[in-house]
Amino acid sequence: MAVPYDAIRRAAYEPADDGGDRTAGFHTLEFPERITEHVVDLCNLTRQGRIRVLLPPTRRLDALLQALDVRLAVLPRPVASEAGPRTWLYCPVDTAGEPLPVPVLLRLLDYWIEELRPEDEHRDAVERVCDALREQSPVWRREDVPLLRCGVGDGGTAQPSGLQYLLATQHFARRIQELPPYDSGEHVLRFRSVARRSRQQGAELMSQPLPHDDASGRRWWFSVCATVTLHTVPFHPRPRVHVHFGVRRWATRTDAKTGSLRLGYRRGSAVYLRPLEAWLPGVPPGDRYSVAYVVGNGDGHAWRGGDPAKLMRRLAMRARTFPEPAQLLGDPERWFDGERGVDAFVVHSTHMGEHGVGAGFMSHERSRLVAWAEQAFGPELVRAADLTRSRLPAGKPLNARRNGSPERTAATKAALGSARRASLAKLYAEWSGTTEFTARLLWRTEKTRDAAVAALTAALGLDGDGGAGEVSVRDHDRSGRGHPVVLRWPTDELMVTLRCLRLDNGLADGLGVPPRPARGRADRAVRAVRERRADMGEFLAEDGADTAVPSVALVEIAGRSAYGELNDPKFALRLGAAGSGVLTQFVVSPATAQSSEAQSSKTLPSAAESAWLDALRQLGATVVPRTDVPAGLPEDTQYLAVWTATKARGSTAYSAKGKFPIAVLVRPWADGPDAVLGWDPGAVTERGAWTAYPRFLGRLPVLAAVSDRDLADVRDPDEPWFDWSRSRDDQRARMEEFLQRVLHSDHVRGRPTVLLVDAQNIRSLWTWVQDGQVRRDLIRTGQAPAFPLYPWLRLVRVRTADQRETPQWWGLPRREGVVHGLPSNLWVGGEGAGRVFYSTAPKASTASGSAVEAHKLNRRRIRKGDHAGEWTIDVDRPAWNPGLVEIAVLGCHPGDGDDPHAVAMAVHQLRQAPDYRDVLGRPLPLHLARKAQEYILPMRNARDEDAPGGEPPDEEIPGPPQD
Repeated sequence: MAVPYDAIRRAAYEPADDGGDRTAGFHTLEFPERITEHVVDLCNLTRQGRIRVLLPPTRRLDALLQALDVRLAVLPRPVASEAGPRTWLYCPVDTAGEPLPVPVLLRLLDYWIEELRPEDEHRDAVERVCDALREQSPVWRREDVPLLRCGVGDGGTAQPSGLQYLLATQHFARRIQELPPYDSGEHVLRFRSVARRSRQQGAELMSQPLPHDDASGRRWWFSVCATVTLHTVPFHPRPRVHVHFGVRRWATRTDAKTGSLRLGYRRGSAVYLRPLEAWLPGVPPGDRYSVAYVVGNGDGHAWRGGDPAKLMRRLAMRARTFPEPAQLLGDPERWFDGERGVDAFVVHSTHMGEHGVGAGFMSHERSRLVAWAEQAFGPELVRAADLTRSRLPAGKPLNARRNGSPERTAATKAALGSARRASLAKLYAEWSGTTEFTARLLWRTEKTRDAAVAALTAALGLDGDGGAGEVSVRDHDRSGRGHPVVLRWPTDELMVTLRCLRLDNGLADGLGVPPRPARGRADRAVRAVRERRADMGEFLAEDGADTAVPSVALVEIAGRSAYGELNDPKFALRLGAAGSGVLTQFVVSPATAQSSEAQSSKTLPSAAESAWLDALRQLGATVVPRTDVPAGLPEDTQYLAVWTATKARGSTAYSAKGKFPIAVLVRPWADGPDAVLGWDPGAVTERGAWTAYPRFLGRLPVLAAVSDRDLADVRDPDEPWFDWSRSRDDQRARMEEFLQRVLHSDHVRGRPTVLLVDAQNIRSLWTWVQDGQVRRDLIRTGQAPAFPLYPWLRLVRVRTADQRETPQWWGLPRREGVVHGLPSNLWVGGEGAGRVFYSTAPKASTASGSAVEAHKLNRRRIRKGDHAGEWTIDVDRPAWNPGLVEIAVLGCHPGDGDDPHAVAMAVHQLRQAPDYRDVLGRPLPLHLARKAQEYILPMRNARDEDAPGGEPPDEEIPGPPQD
């Protein structure tokens, strides 16, 4: 019997009534702005005709100062420019000793300036800048800064300053660091601070490396990380402090062939560096980690430009050993012993292979770590109130997936197969006038072919093998372009046909783009993509693919690492198929020596079934959740999701360059192609129109207009200067125009509609949904002032655990002595004037073995099973925690019967799509809009699935935001 949890607790804290006015004293120093113009000119000496530097590149200098002087907080230039005077350095007055001596700072600035242009021919220009630096020495001044007190916007939301996001988090992180060490019983953790990277949110602490010896006697290393961040909640007048605990694993296993750590495909590997001796006169020994990256450099490796490693190496000089990239990657454990003047730890990432330590902490152990850190927050901060279970009776949609006993699970699977067949029958009856569904399997290996055929029968609940047992091996081997092996399954709803074609002419091989010479590489990649795209189109055309009738294909390819730089054919194949009216999903070949991402024989069947299910959803054969809300929302409500996709390689989730808005309309009460629609802005003579979701996906490569260079993913050093601020303003104007057209379209205007947006995805372009801008029950989509919501519209913003914007959490059991668990439901707390709710999901099916009582830092007794009563430790087991999803009902019509609680419950139920095994990380409409990215640009390092919605892995070190 499951333990009931009536409440959940969050690792979130807010100012106490008597602690919100707390101020802290700092020594402050302004950046020497008089040299700004000189530094910019120096950087541009060799950049004629290329992108010009507009501001001094201070990221490396900022990181170096924090690494060498643990007392310093450095305000990055973009934040400082918004905070009035360009105050740069902050040193708490309550720390030992005087702040960094000005003569030492000036010498560090000399090093920085010299590294900007180290060439001999620019020595005179460098000396002129250094001379200008000394014309007026900077001076330390005293300043008192309020840590928690902040203004409140027109919407009732707290508005901390950029300075508070830096200083408040570092203040409380330092308080955690000053606590007595955390003693787990097996390990005593001593935390050190980590230098804040450019534009990084919050403060970070990290423990010393901890060893773990596995059953084979191999030693692995990991550290415990704590992150303190500052956030706001819509319509809530106080800011929030979140504390987040995770595991960072260290890479120590070198590749037997290369004798070096395996670096990821086109990745930099993060390295944590800590000087063990005082490198600066008058400054205490460094006790803080800085982060640098090792990247590929021709046939070798080098420290990435813009990181502090090069300046640290110069400071070390001959008196101290400093790790060269080749030494570090060849013998990483050598730098763990603290005998070389600097510690250096290389972060393990999943692309490096398996690790003997599992990622993350489970809920019970995490709650103990948070309770320890909480001692540092009083009296200024108090824990945010616990959330209670929703009072609404139905936490699931009417057609929710029903699992449990083997019989019930089998019945559910059969019902889903029947529902998918019925959905396909309606789709094809409208598209082709028949009830025949034709799919294609483009295979390379026998194992994948057989697994894919079996997976299709499971996904659609088909009987038999479709005649596969009567097909000889020779017939399969001779199948190919224009000569398929055809399998058929007649059902009551429709005829299912699978055309099996063996891939020929190297269609799924690498694109064959040689990396050398570098000149002309972009053009070679563009030609290769174009040729493979055309070849894929011809291959499918010869098999009768018809753009008038959408269909799907499952394509077998090797893992990404088997192809190498610029040679992954996936996106070229997807575009070529889309041009023929065929939507694609991919499955990776069984294990090969060339591919670390290859499927094992055990995972291949489930991977193939997941790929088929994704393909069917792209066709529109999606079982839409039928929300079960008795009152507070019209019965015929539809859900409109708006997502901003990326269509240029230079763009990120934080910048405006190359953004393409996507709108998906989900109508639970509709059938057939009208149940899921996409907005085609190019239809009806560029006025836009709604079209069936699969047709919309097929149109995206044309609508998004990805350039050849974006396809090639090659940066051109001679690219003309790009005006980021102007582009951002243009993109914001386009987004608002897009919203107006969609909201006034014939399928939306006048019909009960909930507009769903993702906070982290859209707020940089639609600024109205930012915490500091939004006001209840109003909307703004252009230059005009905000106005009341249309009578038929509701506005809901979803925020996930990405960037740690929602806190870690755990369930509070009713009974004493029961571990803190992970209950799923909708949770309320009266926050944000009753407009903010929280959604949790059960553990993913792939994480069913992650026990909530699992511990990595000390042993525990096993409670159940054959080994009950025995001691165990869970260092090797990965922990998986569902992320906390914030649902903010920004706008509705309470005076006309709308209940924000009911709206939030409907959004919570939309995460529970019946034909997905696990609860989605986002509501289904947003999930489908996000998946459209696959037809615009191949995104590296992005999760292929939004389900399930867990927290991001702790060991992955993201690059700094760009906006």
